[in-house]
Amino acid sequence: MSRRASAHARGAPDALDPTLAQMAAKRRMEVALDAAGKGLRDMLWRIVCAGEGMETAEHALGWPARSGRVVFTLALDRLGDFYGLP
Repeated sequence: MSRRASAHARGAPDALDPTLAQMAAKRRMEVALDAAGKGLRDMLWRIVCAGEGMETAEHALGWPARSGRVVFTLALDRLGDFYGLP
């Protein structure tokens, strides 16, 4: 293969070092969570990332029962906007 042909070869880019890949993924997650907004971020993180149930998250945040559903729905809407989802 000539030098010119190899310059245009397609393939997967070089993989990041595992530590750098983890740091980059964490940063992308933080940016996405920040897009939800300060008050909504907490509920989004607890349910999506920490795997808490709605009642547990409401209780941990000191919120009234059934308020988490509204907040979580708003957080998901903002996250969808961030990613450009319809």
